[in-house]
Amino acid sequence: MKQTDVKSLINYIALKILGGSDYVLNALEEYLVKGEGPASVAYKYNISKHQLRGYAQRIIEKSGSEGKAKKIVPILKDISVNIKPIVKRSDDGMYKCSICSMTMSREDTEEHVRKYHKEALTVAIKEMQTRLDQIKQELQKAKEEKTVIFTSAS
Repeated sequence: MKQTDVKSLINYIALKILGGSDYVLNALEEYLVKGEGPASVAYKYNISKHQLRGYAQRIIEKSGSEGKAKKIVPILKDISVNIKPIVKRSDDGMYKCSICSMTMSREDTEEHVRKYHKEALTVAIKEMQTRLDQIKQELQKAKEEKTVIFTSAS
């Protein structure tokens, strides 16, 4: 079984969100975790079912398995809750960057973020990693509190 590539997962999701695809984790949760059909989920988020399956496949590959992906998607949702898109869809169907006001097509949004707003991407990635580390510490602390030491009284 392949090991989970946490850094790659965080980078992928941060770029998706900043590039205006902030619906991706909700769609993946409905499709992968809750088991809803790809056509209905895709319709709800105004994407094709092929795009949805592509997102799912990338998350599965980076997670190492479908089972891990199902567990990781809710965690990714939790750690990315404060990340907001910097590229948003305009009324005319084009996408506009809230930082530099550049207008672009949907296909160019992630490349725009990567190329011109690397610092915003870096901040988002660090914020997500920090939140993940906090969750890990909370889980470790809870695990330690539940551990009971048994001794033999002979």
